[in-house]
Amino acid sequence: MDDHPLVGQALELSIRAAYVHLDFARVLSAAEAEEFARVGGARVKLVMLDLMLPDATGFDALLRLQQRLPQAAFAMVSSRVDAHSVAMARAFGVKAYLSKAAPVETLVNAVGAVLRGEEVFPIETSADPAAIDFHRRVARLSAAQLRVLRGVADGKLNKEIAGDMDLTEGTVKQHVSAILKKLKVNNRSQAALAAAPFLGRIER
Repeated sequence: MDDHPLVGQALELSIRAAYVHLDFARVLSAAEAEEFARVGGARVKLVMLDLMLPDATGFDALLRLQQRLPQAAFAMVSSRVDAHSVAMARAFGVKAYLSKAAPVETLVNAVGAVLRGEEVFPIETSADPAAIDFHRRVARLSAAQLRVLRGVADGKLNKEIAGDMDLTEGTVKQHVSAILKKLKVNNRSQAALAAAPFLGRIER
């Protein structure tokens, strides 16, 4: 998953050449990835995704795809490589965090490493305990509830979220109640505060 044509095409060509026995698909957005996962998700063994996509920010796409592809391994490929992002990725179960600035050969070799069950990280850092706890709780949300939480974290009202998701306000209200229970918070403000460090918007 990468919306940058040159980066995506270069990685695709290199992976295809190095792993001729594997099928490879490239998508440009989180929406395309979710549709691909819906149709052929049982075959997906590894997902490589950019941290910043046109229709997903933070770890949104990762969380949504982990729900659809529980058997797949995940690797992040990003121009943003810092201790906080890497620690969060570890906490969210990502198996590799790769820099776009790295040689293509390094990225290609990481594919084989992850498929062999290895982990590949550029920074020696431990997983963030708060992120581990949040990931454990948010993993209990349905796909729809995760989208509602995204709206709550963005400060949107139920009416706005309903319009975005083509739902009734009553349905959104029910989702919010379920989210509060699963995240073990008392109100939507607490839910937004809990989610903000992990679903916050990332500047390109």
